[in-house]
Amino acid sequence: MIVSDVMDEVAGLLGTISGLRVTAYPPDEIQVPAAVVGYPEIDFDGTYARGMDRFELPVFVAVSKVSTRAARDKVTPYMNGSGALSVKAALETGPYTAFHTLHVTRIAPAEPLTVGALEYLSIELTCVITGSGA
Repeated sequence: MIVSDVMDEVAGLLGTISGLRVTAYPPDEIQVPAAVVGYPEIDFDGTYARGMDRFELPVFVAVSKVSTRAARDKVTPYMNGSGALSVKAALETGPYTAFHTLHVTRIAPAEPLTVGALEYLSIELTCVITGSGA
């Protein structure tokens, strides 16, 4: 798998969620609601001869300033397992070209996501991605 291709494809899948602004890399600034694809942890050579690699790719979804009173109601639709705003559902749709499989294994509240000088309420998704070694 090529890291930048995987990040771009995940960002493209996130772009199917209406109203969500997406970047395929950590940006200098965002406009919420926003999804940010982080850099993966990589386990090489899951099978012999570069047969399979495994990525754990973090995806952050930021919805508002941390102190916003209605923040919970803004973030929870992105945490659902299904529905129009479900990040899990959007990412697990496939088919994929840059990798073979993607499974969202975890969605957790993140520490406030700092972008530029601003802090945002966010969630962090852990995406386990497998594909051919490059």
